[in-house]
Amino acid sequence: MRLPKTPQIPFHNKYGKRTILVFVFVFPVWMASITGAMAKTLKPWSGSAAFGLSSATGTFPSLNLNSHDWVRWQKHHWQDRAHVSYNYTAASSAIYANRLVLGNQTRYYFKPKIRYVFANIRYDRNQFNGYFYHLTEIIGEGNVIHLNKTMSLDYQGGIGAQEDQPIGQKHQISPAVRLAINYRWHLTHHATFKEAVTTLLSTANNNTYESITSLESQLYGNFNLQLSYTASYNEFPVISYYKKFNTITTADLMYHF
Repeated sequence: MRLPKTPQIPFHNKYGKRTILVFVFVFPVWMASITGAMAKTLKPWSGSAAFGLSSATGTFPSLNLNSHDWVRWQKHHWQDRAHVSYNYTAASSAIYANRLVLGNQTRYYFKPKIRYVFANIRYDRNQFNGYFYHLTEIIGEGNVIHLNKTMSLDYQGGIGAQEDQPIGQKHQISPAVRLAINYRWHLTHHATFKEAVTTLLSTANNNTYESITSLESQLYGNFNLQLSYTASYNEFPVISYYKKFNTITTADLMYHF
């Protein structure tokens, strides 16, 4: 696929090259130092900071810089997990697209700690699929099933609202339903396979499906290597340059704290 000489994906003025580079390189270090220090004093805290390379296909085939970080707080029946991921995409000397995902999910587990209720919020600034941004707010219920000593299945469903702005169009708000399944398999004491499938159904005729497959293995101490493959499909009736199906393959060096 030949790339155009000038970007066909609009670039938001709030995100300059310098800001993006600072974010990609500095944020993982900041995340590891700040929350790592918290983890030493507060046992309920845990998390990871990761940085690596990613390859994208679909709207914008390219080799990119990638960052994915998360922090979790858990105490008694409560759990809160926040995450951020970023993909920086450039060709020649011009920025064509960048992807930012911010998310947070708060859970309250009932006895025993299998069934729970949750509140989920996620913000996507994803120009790969023809949108300036997605914002979803969902509340619902979930369950965790331990299939055996090494495998578990976490599934949840909820309702809420979705706000988004397709590129070149006005923003819109519509009711939404979110269904998600997370499968985890501890292959060994130092290797874990994970599969997460999420479906977001909206009355705005822009249903979104996402699958994230990952394999994480320990390298040394708190440092792990994570390989992941993200495939997303959006039913929005795309125009000209935008593709409905996009993928991102990443290789990250991850530090757990």
